[in-house]
Amino acid sequence: MLDTVDKIILAQLGKNARLSSQDLRKILQDAGHTITDRGVRHRIQKLEKNNIVLGYSAILNPNIISEKINRIVLLKFKYGKSSQEKIKQLIDYVNQSSFCLYSNRLSGDYDWICNFIFDSVEQYELETDNFVNRFSSLISDFRSYESKMIKSAPYSVYDDEGIKNKKEKAFLILSSVRKYNTLNERLQAIVESLVKYFDAAFARVWFVDNKQKNLILKFSAGMYTGIKGEFSKVSINSLKIGPAVKTKKAVVTNDVVNDPRIKHPDWAKRENLKSFAAYPLIYKGKSVAVLAMFSKKKLTYIDFEVLGIFCDQLSKELAGFFEAKDFLFE
Repeated sequence: MLDTVDKIILAQLGKNARLSSQDLRKILQDAGHTITDRGVRHRIQKLEKNNIVLGYSAILNPNIISEKINRIVLLKFKYGKSSQEKIKQLIDYVNQSSFCLYSNRLSGDYDWICNFIFDSVEQYELETDNFVNRFSSLISDFRSYESKMIKSAPYSVYDDEGIKNKKEKAFLILSSVRKYNTLNERLQAIVESLVKYFDAAFARVWFVDNKQKNLILKFSAGMYTGIKGEFSKVSINSLKIGPAVKTKKAVVTNDVVNDPRIKHPDWAKRENLKSFAAYPLIYKGKSVAVLAMFSKKKLTYIDFEVLGIFCDQLSKELAGFFEAKDFLFE
């Protein structure tokens, strides 16, 4: 079994296999782990002996570290005036993407190929949805196939204990708001807690109106606390939060400025916003509200997953209020 020290060593070797035991010792000390150079060397030898490190270039065995979702994606472009600019954005995207192993231009039936490696099905679904929406004006055909290729470049090794702690903190937020007796008090406490927990710029909750045509802003916290203004009433067909209600699936992005679903990209750039997430609140199989959040930092897929778990549990916590039909607004 790998402990926290082993995982830190593997993560650092995955980034730079030439790190010395002294370098690794300093990194471990900064992370709160006291260990000698000799202790680091002994752990590396043990990792090699157990076939976790398969070579001096620090190739991590995916069968030991974690399950990966390996996908080949083929793209066909639709060309127009802005195509070249969009292709440049695609190149920047794949160059900066931590989960893209390989990407290249093609000639023939398709124009582009990518090899993506994801850490979970949830990450695959979230990132694929983000990718398709981001480059929707460029892509005329998108094909995704399972790949048997094994990635020999560094994998990210996630701290299981850290993930557990994130999930526990999300449930602590839910537990802390149970002391409130009304829907208004609970939901206001929720958005305030999300801003604090995820270091978000602001968080909001909209409810579906009686006619199922609009979303009514009822709760807001962070840099915007008011519920009046441009977004106080939003069509259920809006590009940003509407899809979360209609599809009952999350809408997320880690590139707010360039995401076509964001109505005011100049504002997002000015405010230095990086990520956006919207999750539906479900009651009896129907979306009754949507919780949305903007952040000035990029969120990991674990953050997005925790938000999903949080909103699923929130729907259950609020079922009693939904039964009383306190959630419908004109």
